Parts: sequence; structure tokens; C-alpha cells
Amino acid sequence: MSIQKKLTLLLAMTAYAEPTAFAQTAETTTVDSETVLDPSPFSTCRAAGMGGALSTIADDLDALYYNPAGIGGVGFESQSQKVPPIRGILFPYASVSINENAKAVDSKFKATGAQSDASAGAAVMDANTGKRQYARASFIPMGFLVGRTAVVPVIDHQIAAVPVAGAPGQIKMRYRTISGVMVGSSIADHGNRFSLGFSTLMGTIEETAGTFAYTDMVDVEKRKEILKANRKTYESSSSNVGMLFRIPKSITPTLSVVARNVGNSKNLAKDKSQKPLVYDEDLTAGCSISPDVGKIGRFNMIVESGMLTQKHMAGKKKMRGGMELLLGGETGKSLLGLRLGGNNAGGSAGIHLNIGLLGFEAEVHAVDVGVDNDRLIERRASGIVYINVASF
Repeated sequence: MSIQKKLTLLLAMTAYAEPTAFAQTAETTTVDSETVLDPSPFSTCRAAGMGGALSTIADDLDALYYNPAGIGGVGFESQSQKVPPIRGILFPYASVSINENAKAVDSKFKATGAQSDASAGAAVMDANTGKRQYARASFIPMGFLVGRTAVVPVIDHQIAAVPVAGAPGQIKMRYRTISGVMVGSSIADHGNRFSLGFSTLMGTIEETAGTFAYTDMVDVEKRKEILKANRKTYESSSSNVGMLFRIPKSITPTLSVVARNVGNSKNLAKDKSQKPLVYDEDLTAGCSISPDVGKIGRFNMIVESGMLTQKHMAGKKKMRGGMELLLGGETGKSLLGLRLGGNNAGGSAGIHLNIGLLGFEAEVHAVDVGVDNDRLIERRASGIVYINVASF
């Protein structure tokens, strides 16, 4: 219920969301630019702040999705210090994301008292016809990063919605959730120059999608009926594999290849009469350099290209790049991190700060949620707080 309340504050119409968790973008049916969701299974400020480019430097938690070969570290540590067997115990990890339209609508709701008045809420939504709203909440109750293995339960809620032009009070929306466990592991040579990794997500996806009357969505009984009639449930079946090759030179050149949703993941519907939910494979190749910053940190610069097997997609939509300054450490959990990045949609920026047990991250980024070669740009912001009782 607490996650529902958070989403309600961030996104006007999310009062009708029921808990369970997860979101992906690429489907073979019914998806459109207005209701595309983020492809990752949980929110990460590090990737978003670098334009989505993370395949060569993703470590531990981020590596589960962005490149499993980085689970257990990406090799910097072998050059400087011995890594403890227990790399991290997250207890917990929580993230909230919102786009600029949802933030504006939330402000109008508060100003007009529409949060407690369905008709006033519908009027606010009609005034924002055609403007896509988006919100997300991710939660990891406890995650374990031991050696080169990670076991992380994930709960992720995502919603995208837009008031329908020419249909007062009508909202087209897509809401997906997942509750499951991500498990991953990697192997590396003695010098940590070459590593291979694998991760998989095991859980249940629930999705509600369609066009609904806003006033029905804020009525408890009608909402329950609509959700029951429109909800689809799938068994999650997605896997990621990755490779890293790192040259132990002063600037540490690194190459990466990672396939997310290998072979187009097919999530089978529990109702066998329904079609499976298909996630397109994202084959990504990247390269980076990571020179030392004296004895106090490291500077990462990365360029990569994704969706390489999607031949219909324009090349400019596949490219992304980023840079990161890490101080007080050499990994994504250093004392301080500053990030910049960009892709076809625009620029991004992020920051993280670790204070003993407690860590904070924040970022703003542009994302193109247009399907295939359609272009639909929006700006999002997200924040993360976590407690890591092992690596501090």
C-alpha cells in the first residue's frame, strides 16, 4: 500500500494501481509510444545518468541487467586491493522515478484539491490531453552479493499513461509489475582480464493495459472490477549473458558484449489461450577507457551501441555514451560519483554519495520512448536510497 500511495502522489491516475511488480518495453503486440515502459527490471541511477551506457563498467547489482560479466567486480580491484568475499548486503534498496509531465500534473492536483475529487481530477487530466505521464517505484528488500554471485529479490512497479484526445475523462494506460528474484554469476581468469557472466529473472509479471474512464479508476469497487477483467499474468522467462575483456594498461581499455533477453524472451501467459509477452533481444557492444585519477579514484569514459540485432532500427537510436568520475574508490559504490551522458534523446547527468552504511543516488535523463524509429522524447528524474551492510 505504501508503494501505491507513492505512485499516486507522483502520477495522478495511479491510485488504481495494485501491487505486484516489473516492466519491459519491447513487445510484439499492442505496445505504442505513449505507453512504453523502461526495459530494465529495476531502476538504476548510474545507468540513466550515463545515457544508458554501462556495459563495460557495470558491477554487482547493476551488472545483473547491464552485463552479468561484471558481477563480482570488473577487474579494477585486482590491481589495487583484495576484494572481500561478501561484497554487499543490501538492506534495503528503494528507488522512485517520475517524468516531467507527471510532476506538473501532480502539482496541479495538489493546487486544485483534485486528489480527493474525482471530477476535478478528470478535468485536470483533460487539460493535459496528449501529455504522457510516467512513474516508477523499485524496491529490493534484501540483496546478497557474495563473491561472483548475486541473489536479489526485486519488486518493481511502472506505469505510463496519457489522457486521450477527443475523449474527455478517458485515459490510456499501461501498468506492469513483477515480483521475483534475479540470480546471476560470473567467472573470470586469474588476472581478472576476461570474464563471462549469466543472469536470469524468475518471477511473475502482471499487466493491465487499455483505455479507461478516470472517474472509474478512483472508485474502489469499479477499479477492482476493471483490473480483474483486464489483468494478464505471465511467468517471467528472461536471461542475460555478457562478456568483458580488459587490458591491464594505464588507461585500462575494456571491451564488452552483452545480450539482454537472449533470443527474444517469451513470457508465457498463465491463461494458455493468451499470447506470450515477448521482449526483443538487446545485443549491445561497448568499449571504454578508465584512467586512474591519481590515488583517489578513477575516470570512466564509455561508448556503446545497443539493439544490434534489430535491423529495422535506425543507427542513431542505438548509440549512447557516458563519462563518470569516481572519487574515494574505483567502483560504482565509491565515496562520490559524478556522471554525464547522452544518447539520441538528449543529455543526462547523475550523482551518488556513500556515507558509511547509507548510499544516495540521483539523476536526470532524456529518453526516447518512440517505438522502432518513431521519436517521442521525455525527461525523467529518479532517486535511490540504500543501506549496504557489507561494503563500506
